[in-house]
Amino acid sequence: MEAVLLLAVAASSAALARSLTGRGDAAPLAAERAARSALRRASELLRALGASRAASALLALPGWRECARWAASRTGAAGAGLDEGEAASALVLAAVGAGILASALFGSWLMLPVCVAGLLAGVPLAASRRAEALRREAAKAMPAVFRTLAVAIGAGMTLVQAAEYAGAHVSGAVGEAFARLGLRLRCGMSTEEALAALSRELEAPGAGLLSTALVISHRTGSPLRGLFQRSAVLVERQGEFERLLAVKTAQVRMSVRVVCLLPAVMVCLLAAISPDFQEGLCTPAGTGCVLVAAALDATAVAIIRRLVGKVL
Repeated sequence: MEAVLLLAVAASSAALARSLTGRGDAAPLAAERAARSALRRASELLRALGASRAASALLALPGWRECARWAASRTGAAGAGLDEGEAASALVLAAVGAGILASALFGSWLMLPVCVAGLLAGVPLAASRRAEALRREAAKAMPAVFRTLAVAIGAGMTLVQAAEYAGAHVSGAVGEAFARLGLRLRCGMSTEEALAALSRELEAPGAGLLSTALVISHRTGSPLRGLFQRSAVLVERQGEFERLLAVKTAQVRMSVRVVCLLPAVMVCLLAAISPDFQEGLCTPAGTGCVLVAAALDATAVAIIRRLVGKVL
């Protein structure tokens, strides 16, 4: 393994030295052609993997579709234009490549399964973190939405105009949701169906009340300006309470995460870099001790989640 790493470093150093000395005009062109050919083959491989059953099975796992959609949007902004299946395949290939590189650096093949296991465990966690961030962003924007709709409907605008006005003056995912609401209404979708779709898209406090109030306002013609303004105040107070609770419980939540994750991280790290620990882990006593420790850790996590669920 060390010999392969040394050969790769020597080859890259020789190529860099040759490019710096400028020997031969055909060398840069050949390197550019090789890079383009490698990119083309990589894109073909990603397309084939993205259309496979394995990619579909990955996207069916919890959190994978959300992370793949986010990665595809990031690559689309960069000009790559990957779809969800290709993005999921790229994540797997990146984890495998990182595992191979780490195995070459540490001289242990166990780094490859550790990297793959880290990807499988990290994708649902990243998806839940992103969903929580989007929910907080939507909750933060909801008071502005209520006030904007109060002004728009109070000024005599129709529901379509009010939705488009809110979509233009509210930033983030909430503004995009109201822009889609205005587009649906413009395209002929019924008010109840469009507002039901808006309620499903907005995972924020007051979204159900907002949809119901808009339906009532559309049917009766009532502006409901006072209701929207009062709702904006209540949503702001709820957001303040949630931020205060997050601040009060931040230290406890961090302690729980460290206590629960530290044993698993230490076992994986020692299994990857320590030959003595690997030998002890392969014995029946070592394997039994690790399994017992994992069972105790999982029991502690279940107890903590149950206690937190009762409090919150």
